[in-house]
Amino acid sequence: MMDEFGRFLDATPAITGESKEAARTRLLEAMREPAPTPPMPAPVPAPMPPPRRRAPRLAWRLVLAAAVALAVGAGIITVRGSERPATAPVASVRELGDKAARSAETDPYEITPSPGRWLYVKQTIAPLRKEPEPEVDRDRRMTLETWHSLDGKQMALDDGRGKLVTEEYGPGVTGADLAKAPVTPEEMITRIGASVDATPVTEFGDADATRQERIFRTISQLLGEQPLVADVRAALFRALPMIQGVTVKQDAIDAAGRHGVAFEYTGTWERNEIIVSAQDYQFLGTYGESVADRTFDLPGGATRTVKAGTPLVWSARMVAQVVDKAGDQP
Repeated sequence: MMDEFGRFLDATPAITGESKEAARTRLLEAMREPAPTPPMPAPVPAPMPPPRRRAPRLAWRLVLAAAVALAVGAGIITVRGSERPATAPVASVRELGDKAARSAETDPYEITPSPGRWLYVKQTIAPLRKEPEPEVDRDRRMTLETWHSLDGKQMALDDGRGKLVTEEYGPGVTGADLAKAPVTPEEMITRIGASVDATPVTEFGDADATRQERIFRTISQLLGEQPLVADVRAALFRALPMIQGVTVKQDAIDAAGRHGVAFEYTGTWERNEIIVSAQDYQFLGTYGESVADRTFDLPGGATRTVKAGTPLVWSARMVAQVVDKAGDQP
C-alpha cells in the first residue's frame, strides 16, 4: 500500500483548535437536549470499541462530536429482540473463526491500493452520555461517517460545521503492515502482539488489561475501521480463536438491532464482543461493557465510579467502501 498521499494531503485541511472546540461544543449542546424516551425492551449486549488502539481519546471525542452534525434520525432505536435468525448455534470459537474467515475471503468488499484513496465507513453508534465519562447512552443512536486512509495512518471527518478535517493516528500496527507476507493467523498475533507491547497503556480499562485482552481489542479496532485486504481479514478471524480466553456468544445484538454471533473476551474490568452475522458471518459491529465496579479520576480532581454492567461502546457498521478522496460517499 502507499506510503504517502502527496498532493491530496496538501489540499486536506489539518485539524485546528477552533474546529475541535466547535465540534466539542456541538456534542455538549446535543447532550443537553431532551430526547423522547418511549418504552424499550432491555437491550441485549452487542459490541464495537472506539479506536482505543491508536487514536488518542480526544480524537474519538471529536468523532462523536462530529457525529452530532452528521446524525440522521438520531434518537431512540428499539432493539428488535424478536427478530432472531433461524440458524444453528456455532459449536466452538474455532468454528466461528473459520466461518467468518471463509466469508471474508469471498466478501466482495475489496481494498485496492491506490494513492490518495480512502475507506468510507458509515456506522450507527450509541453516543456518550456525558463527556469525559466513558458510559454510552443505550437509548440514543447517531449516524457516524468517517474516512480512513488506505495506509491506515489518518482519519477524516466533518468537524460539525461542514468542514472536513483530518486526525493522525498514533503509532501502532495498520492494515498495510498486516498485508505484508506472510499473511497467516500466527503472524497476525505476532505483529499485533509486538505493537501492543510497544504501545503505552493510557486509557481507562487498559491499565489492568492482559496482553491477550489488548490483542483482542486491537483486532476489534482493525476490523471496525482499518482498510483490510481480504486475506488479512480472514487471517484476523482465524487468529481470534488463538487468543486465550476468547469464547463464543451465541446471540449478540449490534447497535442497529441486528442479531448475530460474537467473539467474546471478558477481562478484569470489561467484556468486549466482535459481532458477525449469524447468516453469512460478515462483520456487523462491536459492544463493550464494564464487568466490575471501578473508580477513575476525572479532570480537575473529581472521581467517577463506573458500575458493573455499564455500556462503554455499542456500534453497527452499515457501509464500508473505498472512495477516491476523503469526503466522498459511495
